[in-house]
This record gives sequence, C-alpha cells and structure tokens, in this order.
Amino acid sequence: MEPVNLMELDGNKLKEFLASFDHVFSDCDGVVWAKTPLPGVGKFFELMQRLGKTVHFVSNNSLRTKENYESLFQAAGIKSGFDNLTVPSSAICEYLKSVNFNKTVYCVTCPETISVLESHGFKCKEGPEVGNYYYGDYIEYLTDDEEIGAVVFDSDFKVNLPKMYKALTYLKRPEVLFVNGATDRYVPLKPGSLALGTGIFSDIVSEESKRQPILLGKPGKAFGEFAMKRAGVTDPSRVLFIGDMIDQDVGLGRASGFKTLLVLTNKTKEEMMSHESLKPDYYADSLGSLVPILS
Repeated sequence: MEPVNLMELDGNKLKEFLASFDHVFSDCDGVVWAKTPLPGVGKFFELMQRLGKTVHFVSNNSLRTKENYESLFQAAGIKSGFDNLTVPSSAICEYLKSVNFNKTVYCVTCPETISVLESHGFKCKEGPEVGNYYYGDYIEYLTDDEEIGAVVFDSDFKVNLPKMYKALTYLKRPEVLFVNGATDRYVPLKPGSLALGTGIFSDIVSEESKRQPILLGKPGKAFGEFAMKRAGVTDPSRVLFIGDMIDQDVGLGRASGFKTLLVLTNKTKEEMMSHESLKPDYYADSLGSLVPILS
C-alpha cells in the first residue's frame, strides 16, 4: 500500500485518520526540533490532546541530559515532555533489572548513559579513549575481564578500535549480555544532510562476534514494547508513531505494529518512495504543516 499524503485528504478521510489511533508516540530530533523547536509542533501536540489522544515521546537520543530535554520541550511549548519520554538508557536499565543483572557493564556509550546506569546502581567500566599507533600494542585489549557481564553500545561518538577490541573479547563468553541502544547508522547534522552515526560500529561488532544484540533502541521491537509499557498502552494498532527517519522510525512502527507517519524534514518524497523495504502509512511535510488542516 502506498503512503498517504495527509495534506491531500478531504474532511471525511481526515476524520477516518484521526479515528484510527488513540495514542501518539513521536520521535524528537528532526520531528519536534532541530537545534531549536520546529514551527507549530507545540500546537500540533496540543491539538492531539484536545482530540483525546495521549502523547508520548520515543527517542534514540540518550546523549541529552534531563535539563537539556526539559528546556527543549519547554521552548516547543510542550508540557510534561520529559516525563513522557522513553530513551534507550532507561530501557537498558529496566532490562538489566529484569534479568537480575549483578556484574559489571562494559559501556561503549555516551557519558549520559553511563550516568543513568550508575544512578540505578550498576557498576560500569569504559574506555580507553585513546589507542596506540602501533598495532602490536593492541594485544593488551584482548585480555578478558571476568567482572564484565554485559557489553552495552549506545551513542558513543568517541568509539575507537581499543573499545571494539575489548567488546569483542568480552562477547566471546556466551553468558555476557550484548545490548544495543541507538542503532542509527546515520544522523541528521544539518537540514537535508545525513552523516555517519554510531550504529555502524555496533554492526561491525555484531558481525565479528556473530551475535545479535538485544535491541533497546529504535527499531527494536523490545524497545517499542518498553515504550508501550511505560505509556500504559496495550494495543499497538491504536498507536500512531511519528518520525523523520525511515529505518529507525518506520522500522520501529513496523516491528511493533504501530501506524506510522513520516515527516519529510530530513527525507524527500523520492527517498521515501525508493526505500527497498519500508514505507510509512502516512506522510506530511512537517507537524506544523498539519495544524491548519487538522484544526
């Protein structure tokens, strides 16, 4: 089925669209804000709530602090945004608790994920931040550490060969958990342009270790289920997921059974239509462009 352009629907079709979901799950970066809030986003979510929809946010970005998220939500005119936000770091903590994890986590993650893990009582190891130039010296990174019981990847933009050597060494033990937060192979650094993300490196480790990680970031089904649990949602077919990235956002919707709306803030219509395997149910230029129509 071809994606439906919400901008072109008549009144009756828009009513059918609005009646098809009870809950809105939305990505943040590229949907709600770039460096600053995108026009009309606050009014869009206010309109959704007036129409009786619950509103929640689901992001792959564990890099931001609580204070940073709260200031961005406030600038966008969105109340209680952080309280209704799910990110990989919180999902990873809840997963480790659920399996009664009591060893040390080796973190190839951003500092904020380490901070969140430690705040939940988990012991973490990380690094090194700099490797040697001579490859023969890398033998030191092939030494196992029996304290390590999990390897966690999540948005480490300082990832390097020593960290990957260590991760691969620990993952040789089958009992060591392999957990992945953000899997983004590309990230939007400026409007209309994508750059390499950290997902490429966790993919390499997965391939070399011949192990599939537990995906606790988009597009992992387990992450979608965790977001539903936090939001108190039981029926995925009544969720509309809004995003700007096809592989992460539409992929999460497909894996979780959500309806999907792609905003074309970082993708063109041509790019959307040419994707080999994933297409959204609906698309629009932006959330702000929908406010006059849905009003």
